[in-house]
Amino acid sequence: MNNLVSFYKTVEQFADDHNMINQFLMLGSEQDLESIVFDYRTLVLIPSSSNISRDLSRPIYTLSFDCALIDRCPTDDTLAAITSIEENIFVVGQFQDYLIQVDENCYIDEVDITRVMEDDENITTAFFNLTVSFSRKNYNVGIDNQ
Repeated sequence: MNNLVSFYKTVEQFADDHNMINQFLMLGSEQDLESIVFDYRTLVLIPSSSNISRDLSRPIYTLSFDCALIDRCPTDDTLAAITSIEENIFVVGQFQDYLIQVDENCYIDEVDITRVMEDDENITTAFFNLTVSFSRKNYNVGIDNQ
C-alpha cells in the first residue's frame, strides 16, 4: 500500500508549496477537529472510507477523505468573510487541478460552505469529499497467513 504514502506526500507537498495554505493536518476523525487550534487557512484530510474492487478485471481500491479548508477573518468585516469563502473555493479548485496534473485518479464532490461567527473572529470553511483510486496488482496475491 505504498500508494497511500505517496498520495499523502503529494498532498503535503501541495500544502507546503501553496502560498495560501498555512497548515496541513491529517486527522483520525472529525472529533479531532474540536481539539485543534487552527492557523490561518488550514487544509485538513480525514480518511473516511475505502472500497476494494476487481470489477471488469480492473483491480483498484478507492479511499475517500472528508476534507476541510478552514480560514479565519475578523468578525466585524463582512467583505473579509466573503473574500475568505471565495479564496477557500479557489484553493479547493487548485487542489483538484494539482492532483489531476500529478496523475492522481481522483474527484472532489460537492463543496459545502460554512461561516461561523465567534466573538473575535469568523471561521469560514469549505467542506468537501475527496475520493482517490489506486491501482492494485493485476493478479491474485498470495495470502500472508504464516
